[in-house]
Amino acid sequence: MPKSQKRPDPATGGQYRIAAVSKLVGMPVPTIRMWEHRYAVVTPARSAANGRLYTRADIDRLMLLKTAVDAGHAISTVAALSDDQIQRRLVESPKPIGSRSADACQVLVCGNGLAEQLRAAWATRSDLVVSATLPAMPGGGHADAGRSEAVIVEAPTLHASSSRSLRQLRSLTRCRVMIVVYGFASRQTLARLDQEGIIVLAMPADPAQLARICLLGLAMQSEPVGSVERRLMQPAAPRRYDEAFLARVAGLPSVIGCECPNHLADLLGKLNAFEQYSLECESAGTAEASVHALLYSAAAQCREMLERALGRVLEHEGIDDPTASASPAPAA
Repeated sequence: MPKSQKRPDPATGGQYRIAAVSKLVGMPVPTIRMWEHRYAVVTPARSAANGRLYTRADIDRLMLLKTAVDAGHAISTVAALSDDQIQRRLVESPKPIGSRSADACQVLVCGNGLAEQLRAAWATRSDLVVSATLPAMPGGGHADAGRSEAVIVEAPTLHASSSRSLRQLRSLTRCRVMIVVYGFASRQTLARLDQEGIIVLAMPADPAQLARICLLGLAMQSEPVGSVERRLMQPAAPRRYDEAFLARVAGLPSVIGCECPNHLADLLGKLNAFEQYSLECESAGTAEASVHALLYSAAAQCREMLERALGRVLEHEGIDDPTASASPAPAA
């Protein structure tokens, strides 16, 4: 049966659980939740166990929005539009970027002006493409970033706190290459970003140079990892379980004869807190900032592995998993 014709679960009254919706639409579960929470793109019903239940109309809406985002429209610009309005935008827009070669490097660009410039400059290229756009930094709207191989950020100004936002964006996108095109920045800030493996270029940036850096960076990342620190700096998946759910699991009785599920949930809660602490910890010294970046990445990867283990325990214990058994993608 084709993916688009997958049958709903009879146990849910003909509606679809979020794991099935994720597969049908081709979107990660965390992204679907983010779009619901931030933009109210759909309002699913709830099961007796408080799990999300989606109608066919909800799925069609999500598919349409994903098509618009894949064509280069930021979700924030189309979420409030009607289906007809989105369809008109798609008709009026150039050929969807996602229709290009599947082998092309997918580049997320933060900054509409830079994104348009790169789209025009890379129009005839088959090796990389602007897959999505988000606002430039500083600014909001980066929480709904999807996974991308490379990220190029337009930042008119860079400050000491910029590394925190860039670090978080790199974690959300799980990108292998991050480039920041900046206008003004202190030497100390530039040195800090360099320590964290973020490439910084002064404005204006040459699109051909940006293309070369993206492709060269991806080629280098594909080589065998040569050090423990480099492995630790690889991005991890977004959080799978929130604090409220972990607290609930930590207090549940276990059927496997030990308190491992409770301890695992408690440990994940502490890892989440340390991961956030490492993200927010700022230091005037470049070396200290680099260490905190390493700690943040290491904590995130430990958290991802333990989340997978907890998912297996929840399945064994018969506990309702809020991710509906949707496993996060493996780390890049």
